[in-house]
Amino acid sequence: MVLFDGFEFGEPYRGTPIEEVCGVLLPEDYLVFMHEHNGGEGDVGGTSLVLFPLEELRTVNDNYDTENALDGCVIIGGNGGGELYGVDEQGRYFNVPALMDKQDISYLGNSFGEFLENVKTSGAG
Repeated sequence: MVLFDGFEFGEPYRGTPIEEVCGVLLPEDYLVFMHEHNGGEGDVGGTSLVLFPLEELRTVNDNYDTENALDGCVIIGGNGGGELYGVDEQGRYFNVPALMDKQDISYLGNSFGEFLENVKTSGAG
């Protein structure tokens, strides 16, 4: 995967099935990727990307109080520099400053592939 040159993938996810977090159904394309890699960290086309492991999503979102700050959204990762990445209940991927407010969301795609391509080209990181 050229897009992931310099990216360290996590181990495949073998835990209890996770389909939703904070009442938001996770998109199928994201779940397919996560079951194979379960997150990771590194460079995606010149931008730093951290994808949180599936088993940590509930804790991460509780810590950010996502349900109150970004109702209908789930944080799935970040860039390690103050930007978080997430997905909303319509399956749209976005970035938002770590000091979250729904009006600060910038959408980055309607599929996991589109999200990754836009992370690469957005330079947010």
